[in-house]
Amino acid sequence: MVFLFLFFSGDEKPSQKARWVEVYQPKDLLQAYLEKLYDLTDEQPFYLSNKADSLEQTLWRKPKLKEERIAYLDFVLNIAYHLLQQGQIQASTRWYEKGLNYQQKQNISYEQEEYIVKPLGNNYVRLGDYDKAVALQQTAIQQATTGNKYELLPSLYSNLAISYFWLGNYTATQEQCNNGLQYVSFQKTITGLLYNVKADAFYAAGDKDSSSYYNQKAISFYKSADAADADASWIVSALQLSAKLLADQKQWKAAVLKLQNAEKILEQTYPDSRQRDKAKLKAEKGNLFLQLNQTDSSTRNFKEGLQFFSIDNKGFFPDHTVTALYEGLARSFKQLQPDSSLYYYQAAIANDYYCNQLISSSANSLQSSINNDAMHEKAIAFFQERYQQTKNILLLEQQLWLMELSKGRKLLNEQNRSRQWQQDSTQNNRQQLFAELRNDYLLLAEAKDVTIKSQISERIRQQELELGLQENRFAQLLELPSFEVFQKKLREVTSTSSFVSYSLSGDFFHVLFAANGKIQSATISAASMVQQVDSFMQVYFSYGSSAFANNPAAYFTTSNQLLKQLLPFETGNQPLIVSADAILHRLPFEALSVDGKQQFLGEANAVSYVYSFLQYVQTTKDNKQKSPVTVYTFSQQHAGFTALPNSVLEAKQLQKEYKATVTAATSTTEAAFTQSIQSSSVLHIASHAVADSAQQPYLVLKQKFYLGQLQYIVTASPLVVLTACETAAGSLQDGEGVASIGRTFISKGVKAVVASRWKVDDAVAPVFIHSFYSSLQQQHSPVTALYEARKQYLHNTTNLAQKDPLLWAGFSYIGVDQQIELQTSSFNWYWLVLLLIFPIGFHLFRKLKQ
Repeated sequence: MVFLFLFFSGDEKPSQKARWVEVYQPKDLLQAYLEKLYDLTDEQPFYLSNKADSLEQTLWRKPKLKEERIAYLDFVLNIAYHLLQQGQIQASTRWYEKGLNYQQKQNISYEQEEYIVKPLGNNYVRLGDYDKAVALQQTAIQQATTGNKYELLPSLYSNLAISYFWLGNYTATQEQCNNGLQYVSFQKTITGLLYNVKADAFYAAGDKDSSSYYNQKAISFYKSADAADADASWIVSALQLSAKLLADQKQWKAAVLKLQNAEKILEQTYPDSRQRDKAKLKAEKGNLFLQLNQTDSSTRNFKEGLQFFSIDNKGFFPDHTVTALYEGLARSFKQLQPDSSLYYYQAAIANDYYCNQLISSSANSLQSSINNDAMHEKAIAFFQERYQQTKNILLLEQQLWLMELSKGRKLLNEQNRSRQWQQDSTQNNRQQLFAELRNDYLLLAEAKDVTIKSQISERIRQQELELGLQENRFAQLLELPSFEVFQKKLREVTSTSSFVSYSLSGDFFHVLFAANGKIQSATISAASMVQQVDSFMQVYFSYGSSAFANNPAAYFTTSNQLLKQLLPFETGNQPLIVSADAILHRLPFEALSVDGKQQFLGEANAVSYVYSFLQYVQTTKDNKQKSPVTVYTFSQQHAGFTALPNSVLEAKQLQKEYKATVTAATSTTEAAFTQSIQSSSVLHIASHAVADSAQQPYLVLKQKFYLGQLQYIVTASPLVVLTACETAAGSLQDGEGVASIGRTFISKGVKAVVASRWKVDDAVAPVFIHSFYSSLQQQHSPVTALYEARKQYLHNTTNLAQKDPLLWAGFSYIGVDQQIELQTSSFNWYWLVLLLIFPIGFHLFRKLKQ
């Protein structure tokens, strides 16, 4: 207990402190001790709330009595509250989540809606985890309504409206504001806040007249007696919108005055708190001064905004306001100090990547990435511009880092969660929740009725909220993005492979190519490239296309022209890693001609794909143990899908040479499939798959197994081979690539997948896959094995029509290369051959001797 002295200050002598502290433990006065900690935190909120973990460690036992449990919950929530007031949203969220978990598990009667749910929901909004905020707030509204706590409803509805606002659902925002206005007689102070949110929603929807109308109503309300207890931040919010409306009319100076008034209100009302709100005002003022060409004033405001945050020595802080301030500084310095601008653009994008890890909802993670796309594009374009001016190669490496940070953030976030789940997914409550979520995603995909779909979606939302609370995500250490680590890994990988990255930025595709310690750049007209790729795919790779057979020469000429634009560099014969963007995710690079004649890129280079090069940075060490193979076949007609006889042939070939477990997909339940893919074996799935479903891509097992169900499975498999059709196909997501079944496996911990872009030829697939596994056992590199399989197929094909890429280029390797050695079959056929040959040879030897 003595180390608690460190937390106290004042004139008290150490010996007196010791007697004060020690009076509690011998008498076991845990409740009184917790109440004292509560009071001390109120007296020294900044210091003690930041020492909360150490304070909690001074408890000599867990609370037992009801009063002790309530006192402990009060202490936890008081810490959360003071951290919130200091703008430490991540830390505050962690303690609020802790309090909510404790309150629910201990079944403590508490004003949960007011003191836990409302602030926690607001924190989720600040962090961009809007779905979680909506789920929490809807629960609170339901509880308040059931308990006839109508005085809470206006503020709860306003919070829900704010969540919908950030989700971009402005119709729902208006509906929730109107719901809240029906109850303002119970809580008149909230009226102005509801007007604020309505005004903001109208503004975001482009209805500036309605926005101005409700903005004026809000400001008028704040001047009335009913607004006496209104939170100053609500008044500030109304002034901020007024400034936006003035700025739209290019009344920059009038807009600055509005924000300066807002600053004065915050400083007077909250001199030692609301730091984040103050920082946001600084960011908005900085942007206005940029419009006035007052660079010094803009720079000063952006820097002053950063001072409100306890940014670590690497420049990171888990708040998007910090990202906005960094971006503001980048724009401020762009003309006069371009090197400083480059520095702050890097800081902005790295901090954005850092913040995105806090978002547990997959949909919100994607939305967060999309929200900052414009910033990423400006930064990447500026790095390219500076390189053209200076020819400094380091700028290209930094540009490449930013390009790869911009891609696959949602995927990398999911991979991080999967790694965490692998550590504790054996817990019964987590496993049960995963099972429930998988079942609900199945029901959602199958549901036809709109009302039922809505009900299932809401249940999923609630379950994912519970999962998020169990994960205690905000207590976990976030991964710090590091250019130095990226740079080291890039040089390591490109010493033996070539790497090309594409980034769609405005009117151009930026292309960076790294190989043999060198890096080169190019730009391509985006409009022209999108048109060419779209036309190329339609003509040659639409289902049943005969364009190649009708005119092979035209194919080779067209594809070679595409390759020259996309890869205007000397690639040599090294393996080629492609990090695509936008429509290029759909293009089979290996099917492009390197000479305008009959040689494909897939013959010259081992081609593989990544969603982001950070997959190489994050990857774990290779598994040195030999891997068995788990095979799923589709031997008979099932659920309207035809039998795949060649899937049985694939299984027999694998079983003949390797230690393989073969299972009929048509008899495999969701539970059995889930259990089997959590093993460390190579997964070979030769079943039907559908990507063009109106609902979700799915695999065909005993029942349809949807992509949504796959999200809540963790697999230790190093490689998944999907010979099912369309397992690399799906909808295209900005900055994330194709949302396919193959991609989902990667997000669950698999290093890589071999997947099909389209419907595979049932005659070609078994030959191709057999060649792949044979090469894999010799080379131990799946990228090289797929390359050898392509070469062997094309070398053994004498008929030009059979070289149609539609037949063989569907299989792609997505993910990082690795070393894999397969377990051989327990029955060795070579020994059988020797046993047969030996007696024949012995007989011949005796005859010759005679």
